[in-house]
Amino acid sequence: MLEPIRQFIYTYYVHPITHDTGYNPVNTITWALLLILCLFLALKILKKLDIKVDGRFIAALSPYIFVGASLRVMEDARLFSPPVSYMLITPLIYFLLFFCCVAILAGVRFQVSDFRYLAIFAQVGVLWLFANLTILLRREEIILPWVLFAVIGISGVIMLMIYGIAAKFGLNFLTERLNIAVLAAHLLDATSSFIGIDLLGYSGKHVIEGIIVKYTGSAAGMLPLKLGILIPVLYLLDTHFDEEDRELKNIVLLAILVIGLAPAVRNTLRMVLGV
Repeated sequence: MLEPIRQFIYTYYVHPITHDTGYNPVNTITWALLLILCLFLALKILKKLDIKVDGRFIAALSPYIFVGASLRVMEDARLFSPPVSYMLITPLIYFLLFFCCVAILAGVRFQVSDFRYLAIFAQVGVLWLFANLTILLRREEIILPWVLFAVIGISGVIMLMIYGIAAKFGLNFLTERLNIAVLAAHLLDATSSFIGIDLLGYSGKHVIEGIIVKYTGSAAGMLPLKLGILIPVLYLLDTHFDEEDRELKNIVLLAILVIGLAPAVRNTLRMVLGV
């Protein structure tokens, strides 16, 4: 019995990380369940630290999303060797950044008792990001700068259209700041996937993304798919969570934001550098 179990673990969990082959249905479900567990764990830790999950906290945490994405590109550029590089493969890098953020935030929180702790926490993230980008730009050259403008431009136009329609018809949940950030993050992700796969010959590693490309021949289908999923989810979160559940709602939105923004930044930065 041990050998089939070992083969199962290596096939669906170990090899996708050591060979960087991406996701499969089995590990996708597993990582999703672990994400849910981590959300509740994060909420409990933040309550212990007396930290509210609000707009200020999410803003302070945002540099670390870019840190994770830049570390992922550094692994793509082969700046790290195994076994260190394995920790920078998705999804292990999410757990690595989770524990790093908790450690940094706890350290800052214990040292600074007033409101400044979030500013200091954010500054540490910005400095870490600056160090990562400095190392990357010393090792790699900017090859395709137009990709950055194309990704931001296409997703920005779509976002403006959604905002305009929402404002006109009174869909207030689509004009809230955090919901806009979530939608924008996933539009950036979908647009970067479209440009990378359709125009530059990259390949997708996500299960649903692979299915769309296989049956439509284009990754452009990720744009309506993401909107078709996210808009109902944002509506449900807006209508089914009251003020008492605000922090739970915000941490769910934060998780959705990270899932969209991290790959968007990684994809875009990787294409700009030709990695």
